[in-house]
Amino acid sequence: MKNILLFALSIFIGFSVIAQQSPCEPQASLQDSTFGLWPDTTQNLPIAVKEVYYEEHIQIKTPNTVGEVMGDPFYTEGIPVNIAPFNIDSIKLVDVEGLPESMSAYLSQADSIFDGNAVACVTLYGTPTADEVGQYDIVLNIDGWITVFGATLSLYGALGDYEKIEGYRLIVQSSASIGEGENTTFTLSQNAPNPFSNITTIELYSKDYSNYDFLIVDLMGKVVHNETINAVVGLNTIEVDASSFETGMYFYSIRNGQDVLTKKMIIQDF
Repeated sequence: MKNILLFALSIFIGFSVIAQQSPCEPQASLQDSTFGLWPDTTQNLPIAVKEVYYEEHIQIKTPNTVGEVMGDPFYTEGIPVNIAPFNIDSIKLVDVEGLPESMSAYLSQADSIFDGNAVACVTLYGTPTADEVGQYDIVLNIDGWITVFGATLSLYGALGDYEKIEGYRLIVQSSASIGEGENTTFTLSQNAPNPFSNITTIELYSKDYSNYDFLIVDLMGKVVHNETINAVVGLNTIEVDASSFETGMYFYSIRNGQDVLTKKMIIQDF
């Protein structure tokens, strides 16, 4: 039975693919995956920097059945059958809410319609301005239709609202962290495991004996942890107990008065 669930972008109108530096191409290797997005909302989007061109591709494996999106079982008002097993023919993204005004989005297919059980790609791009420094909650609104017993069913009409993909947060910073190259006196690893719920470990490699300020801040810029690391030459291990922290995304930084390196970590319940 042919079923339709559509997926579109309204905010890219007036922009061409030429505006992108690296046009997004769907990754065929994701074809055998179930419905999902890469990076997902746990990994989140890379940090943007004001007045620096930003471009991030989101790969989407479109759902094969209604249940992959809506859950199983799934019933809509007026239809006393579980429609979760019904196959999806195509999807469309109505809009992407929450982007800074200077940024837009582009779909890897011109008409913005993608088959179900296929791979699509959405690009977020633009150059944030100095006035746009801050954090932005991004929401992807999905509308669509399925055909049930010969009748076309509107997702929006059945639910009274769009199906929403929430959880993405774009952060625009005023400056970039110093890269971990030869000009820095230390390097900082990504914490592991990440995401985590209680304990995670961070490795600091120092080129000399030095004292470092180690800070963890939340998305509002509040310092939730601050300590001094008396580093030895070589590898130093920092263990973080975040059992008292709320779930969410945080940033941890190491600084020595000259350089600073910052990375993000995710705390979540398992």
